[in-house]
Formats: sequence, structure tokens, C-alpha cells
Amino acid sequence: MSTRVFARMFIVVLAILASSSIANAQSTTFNRMKFAEKGASIVVSTDFTQLFDSEAYQDLSSGFPTTVVLRIYTYLNTREAPVSVKIVRWRAVYDLWEEKYIVRIEGMGRTRTRRFDSRVEVLRTLTQLRAVPVASLDTIDIGPYYFLAMVAQLNPIDRRMLAEMRQWLTKSSNQSRLDSSSNFFGSFVSVFVNPKLQGADRTVRLRSQRFYRSAR
Repeated sequence: MSTRVFARMFIVVLAILASSSIANAQSTTFNRMKFAEKGASIVVSTDFTQLFDSEAYQDLSSGFPTTVVLRIYTYLNTREAPVSVKIVRWRAVYDLWEEKYIVRIEGMGRTRTRRFDSRVEVLRTLTQLRAVPVASLDTIDIGPYYFLAMVAQLNPIDRRMLAEMRQWLTKSSNQSRLDSSSNFFGSFVSVFVNPKLQGADRTVRLRSQRFYRSAR
């Protein structure tokens, strides 16, 4: 990547972060998302750069780990309980010896590690979803409307939540149902309207437009 191109990318990132820091991170934000059928799943593509402000972006190069946890809920439009829940966790750290950014990604029953040269690439990885499975087709009926809701947290510290999250991260991509006793299970009102969700440096809530499956 040339210096000129990298400089342009850096300016764009700063502009995004500056605008994001103005928004109220505790409110639910409408995000237009892209849905598709892929294999046996509904997949989604979207981003949530508003999770990072300029200080959090700078901290990516500190040498201390940055953790992002994303909970993805799929709701039938007429029901309070989610039909599917997915969890993804990213852990990014700058290796001062290698001068590389190392990102560990956990979710959908697998763990993978990626290395990056630039902080811009790390931010993109931590705040973008590209064709990520969110629900198996057998949980999404043809015809009725559904919507997606997400809770993204930066550096969560709730020990109970983190312990349960580690259990769910080991589930495979086709295991999307949760027991109602789970901390991750909840109605849209309890999860997204309650403003008292705490235990992280920053929390954002996102809601998609309605989507539906059509017969083929």
C-alpha cells in the first residue's frame, strides 16, 4: 500500500470516528444491512464503526489488548424472543517486537488468527461483518418478516457474561438456539431498550431493516 493511499485511508477513518463519537452509544441505531441466503444459513453484511472513538482507535497501537464482543439476535417481527443468537469475539493486540497487529477471532465454532500491518485494517476487521451466518434456514420461515438486532461491546468486563460467552463461542455455526435461562437470551425490550446495560468501555445497539425469505 502506497503512503498516499494509506494517508487517505487514515483521514477517512478519523472522519468516521469523529462523527461516531458524537452519537449516543447507549441508544439503538438503525443500520441498513445486507441479507442473503448462503448454503444453509442467512448471512449478513454490515459495519458498526461507531463502537470506536478516536481514543479507542489510538489504543489499538498501545500494546495492550482490545476486545470486541458482538451478540447478534434474529427476531421474528411479531415475537419478543429471538429465534437465533450468534456471538463473535475479536481480540486485537499490537506486537511491539514483530511490529504487527494480531487479531484473534472466535465464533461460529472456530478460532482463527490474522496479522495486519496497519491500524486501519484492524479497525475494519473489528467493526465489519461480511457474509456472516446469523441464522440457519430452518429457523427462518418463508413469508413472515424478521429483523436483526446487535449489541456490540468494547472491552466488556462483566465476568458472568464473559464466562457464558466462552461456552457459546465453542458452538458450531448451526447451533443458534439458546436456553431461556441464558444471560444472552432476552426479548428485544429487555436487551435493547433497557439503558442500564453496563460493564464495557462502550456499548452500541443496532437494529436492521425488516427482511423475509421468498419461495424459490
